[in-house]
Amino acid sequence: MSKAKELQEKAEMFERRAESATDPISQRHYKEMAAHYRSLAVEHLDVIKRDEPAH
Repeated sequence: MSKAKELQEKAEMFERRAESATDPISQRHYKEMAAHYRSLAVEHLDVIKRDEPAH
């Protein structure tokens, strides 16, 4: 499994936790964690694309 896919799956996991959290502080924390992992996934994909040789 690619690193970007792992990061995206973690983001989705935190999104699910945010949806099921009962208190606003936990919801906000999980949403922030989901956003963080989505950002990491995008950064990882950008690095891969940048490092690929041109065809």
